[in-house]
Amino acid sequence: MIAINLTEFGLLVKALRKSSVDQYGNRWTRESLSEAIHLTPNQLGRLERGDRKYLDAQTLQLLASALNLTSLEQKEFFMAAVGFRNEALFNQEEPEQQLNLLISLMESLEIPAFAIDPYGDIVAANTSSLNLFLLTSELVDYAHTIPGGLNSLYFLYSADFGFKKMIGPSWREVAEIEILLFRRSTLRYRHTEYFDYIFKILLKEKQFDIDWYASHRNNRHHDLTCEVFEYDHPRYGQLCYIATETIIYTQKGDLYLILYNPANQATSNVFSKLKGQNKNHTRKLASWPEKIMV
Repeated sequence: MIAINLTEFGLLVKALRKSSVDQYGNRWTRESLSEAIHLTPNQLGRLERGDRKYLDAQTLQLLASALNLTSLEQKEFFMAAVGFRNEALFNQEEPEQQLNLLISLMESLEIPAFAIDPYGDIVAANTSSLNLFLLTSELVDYAHTIPGGLNSLYFLYSADFGFKKMIGPSWREVAEIEILLFRRSTLRYRHTEYFDYIFKILLKEKQFDIDWYASHRNNRHHDLTCEVFEYDHPRYGQLCYIATETIIYTQKGDLYLILYNPANQATSNVFSKLKGQNKNHTRKLASWPEKIMV
């Protein structure tokens, strides 16, 4: 038997049920999910309300299977079940100090780099990454004024930033990977007010709505943290680079450092010019560690 944080884990299970679909694309109800995990609706209701003191490992696994969690989502799910807290393990440094050190690192690099938080918000980005994505200072300032404007998935799906047109046919592959990474990073936060806020914004983008629920019916769970991208950039020509992820553990949740490593000389030549004449200045973007709803 596994001891759990009753109220918080119950809220998480409820949030997962409401934001997921079954293998046929139907929204989970308390009745349908309870049948899938061999509980009565009353027992599942007690779990969602935090009235159960213990939860057996089999029920946890049945929940993870029914909700079609990816392997990395399952890891986050089981961590939530045992009441994992970031501050219990990562309390050596203040989160703000860790972010400042990360920014210093990004400025020392010769390649595009940016950092996102568990909600997919872009916390910081260096000049090379902003230039790669054709994000002018005016466009970044505009992003600050609109709800969700600094979220990586909003950037990916919204017509405001033209990313779909810029990357061309590779957009579909990028979108699939980014949704899986978003599912992984937000898993332990699905019951929070800020996730509800950003999720509702994203669902207004019709294609995201379709892709999000499709990802729960798709068993091809990549969970990729290293991927090669090759496409014809409208300004810089043919590019080929390897996107890698490094996780920075903090008391306020993980930060994800994304680096674009050139895979050929032509891309390396382009990247060497993206930062301009000066240091690869890094700009703070979305609020972190405290989250602000526009």
